Amino acid sequence: MQTNVSALLREFPRVRQAALRGERVVIKTREGNLVLTAEHPSGGHILGSMAGRIAIVEGVDLTQPTSTEAEWRG
Repeated sequence: MQTNVSALLREFPRVRQAALRGERVVIKTREGNLVLTAEHPSGGHILGSMAGRIAIVEGVDLTQPTSTEAEWRG
């Protein structure tokens, strides 16, 4: 994606979303081109806001039922 400084300021949400999607955004200026790219944080949690609320037990096969029939009827 290419833009200029005026369009960047006017349409920042659209330009920001393009960068977050992985697009290379080139901002044309009188002094030269600037490149805007997103840098995603490393080591993020896949659980997001549920981190710390879900217990992950080693050795549990999640392809099989994890609750008994009695627990479902409970």
